Amino acid sequence: SAIAVATERQWEDYRTDGTLDHRDLTVALRALRRLVREGRHELDVDETIRSTARNAGEIELVERRQRENQVHLVLLMDAGGSMAPHARRVEQLFTAAAEIRTFRSLTTWMFHNVPYQWLWRDYATNTRTPTAEVLAGLTDRHRLIFVGDASMAPYELFSAMGFGAEDRRSGLDWLRAFRERCPSSVWLNPDPKSWWDHPTVSAIGAVFPMFELNVEGLREGVKRLRRAV
Repeated sequence: SAIAVATERQWEDYRTDGTLDHRDLTVALRALRRLVREGRHELDVDETIRSTARNAGEIELVERRQRENQVHLVLLMDAGGSMAPHARRVEQLFTAAAEIRTFRSLTTWMFHNVPYQWLWRDYATNTRTPTAEVLAGLTDRHRLIFVGDASMAPYELFSAMGFGAEDRRSGLDWLRAFRERCPSSVWLNPDPKSWWDHPTVSAIGAVFPMFELNVEGLREGVKRLRRAV
């Protein structure tokens, strides 16, 4: 069970070098860009000319701030177990997000089933960070995309499991904390919607807007994320 191996990290990391088979993944993610003028000052040539003309030829320099992307994307991916058959599609999404390079920042984390006390950067080297620390670093400019089938034994989601840690919140409690911290969050499910009639899938779907992990689902998910942009 997931409980027995949760601390053994017997999962593989998602690769970032997969070939993109669906250009639409990249296009959909690019739609999440938010460009606002909060960068360094630059000369606004057109407005300088207009202002100079209005000023009877006396030069009046006009500056404006450069446009910079203000979206911080956080990708949180379920790895191992029932997600193994979906690894290729998740890698495609991972690769697309890593190669776009249009976000203010991109952060990726891994977990199994749901986040508990830890989130992993690398299972092989046991590179991990306390989930509470990750939560504390999130702001209203972060956009969260969870990827997972959301299907597990009910007690793995609803029961408090601390694995020896002091904080014994349930997996569902942790997910609610993420949604409260970042209301602009979605969940992408690689299983078809016809399979979602499951207690844990329904419970997670009540916390996050849930979409299928395909091109159309990603587009709809990005639309939901952009509502707060």
